[in-house]
Amino acid sequence: MRIPLDQLCVKSGVLCPRCESLVRSGAVTELDIEVMRALLRAESAPDFRFLRESGYVRSVKLSSIVVVQLDVPGVDSRSLLKLAKHLEGELGSRVRIINSKHASTKDLVRSIIQPARVLGVNTLWLPDGTMEYVVRIPKSDLRYLPAPQEEVESLLSMMVGTNVRIRVI
Repeated sequence: MRIPLDQLCVKSGVLCPRCESLVRSGAVTELDIEVMRALLRAESAPDFRFLRESGYVRSVKLSSIVVVQLDVPGVDSRSLLKLAKHLEGELGSRVRIINSKHASTKDLVRSIIQPARVLGVNTLWLPDGTMEYVVRIPKSDLRYLPAPQEEVESLLSMMVGTNVRIRVI
């Protein structure tokens, strides 16, 4: 598995100067290290051999859910669900795994806010030249969001890289 830190540093817990500087600069968080350690342990299991060709992107903690973003080529969603269940046991909280390989913004949003339905994702161009996404969901599905609406909006903004708003219809 491709990770931003050295595998030896992650497995041992003792960071070399390069890895330590990445942690101090904020490019890698303690949550990232914990998730990478769990993924490296899972990589040796026969069910998760697909992790050898995958790459770790990032992980974000949202109230009670850890969202892990991976680049996994050619893997079905059933294997990712099995990996999420395995990571839930190791990390002690609910885990969502997002495959960012060939994922559009709508697919990324859909995988984060499921089981709530996505009616559409619109691109809104603002007068100052910036853009933001507006995610439309039905009012009846507002209760199915994995966290409060403001937290989900901030998570989506971090994952997509631009401002994201949720509009309830």
